[in-house]
Amino acid sequence: MKNLKQSRCVIGIKGQMPDPDFPVDIWFDSLKSVANVLSKENQQLLKVIAEQQPQSVTELATLTGRAVSNVSRTLKTLDKLGIVCLTRVSGLVKPTIKFRSFIVVGDYCE
Repeated sequence: MKNLKQSRCVIGIKGQMPDPDFPVDIWFDSLKSVANVLSKENQQLLKVIAEQQPQSVTELATLTGRAVSNVSRTLKTLDKLGIVCLTRVSGLVKPTIKFRSFIVVGDYCE
């Protein structure tokens, strides 16, 4: 069970009642905010990090075909949220993922 908790991230929407079975890891202001952060493009970025384990932001940008500045900005946002971890190794910033899946919880039908 411990690995399951480490591999998935529970996302809650502020103002919604959390589910006691799913303690929230990250709170967002709205469902739209969640959609922006976990866009298809960003999900692909996370997948490449998980599968190819790039050693730098520049390598990740090359692997994904995105501009280094765009990847760097996205990773900083994901790092602030706790979705990725950015570690300086030998002068390079290495991205690693903290979660492999996401669960969005909340009571949306009142």
